Amino acid sequence: MKQIKKYFTVKWCAMISALLGMLGYAACGSKDEEDDRMVCLYGQPHANFRVEGSVLNEDGSPIAGVKVYVRDHYGDTTKTDRNGKYVFEDNFFEPFNNIWVMAEDPFGIYAADSVNVATDFKGGEGSMWDCGSFSTTQDITLKVKPAQPEPPEQPSDPESPETPSEPETPSTPEE
Repeated sequence: MKQIKKYFTVKWCAMISALLGMLGYAACGSKDEEDDRMVCLYGQPHANFRVEGSVLNEDGSPIAGVKVYVRDHYGDTTKTDRNGKYVFEDNFFEPFNNIWVMAEDPFGIYAADSVNVATDFKGGEGSMWDCGSFSTTQDITLKVKPAQPEPPEQPSDPESPETPSEPETPSTPEE
């Protein structure tokens, strides 16, 4: 009798788990027919945003391969193309009033920099859940890192003193 109860309990738990899994998956979101992006249905405020621009050096030349991301946003990062252009597009949960666009040179030639962008979300559905969308163009100028000073030369023999000592003078015995 215990084995039969155990069998039905295991089957019942598996069936409930599968049902809850399907319901949870179906309730996560749906495709918006207009722009083919996921829309949150949990009642969490959200907004779409797009930031594009160029990463340039101080001379105004584009820098390729720079990592660009939005700080405090756990989305994707992007890299600049060979013309220094980047596009960062995503969906924010809990829209911010300002976003920080960060640019980091993975090669270490340029110092990292960031730009604070004031957001102005427009076109929401009028509900507090859909805050609309935001789009802007933001160029970032990176400065060359200052040259690092060369470390002092180390003596080749670790046991030799750094400064030569004066030769010892023979002492004369006192009489």
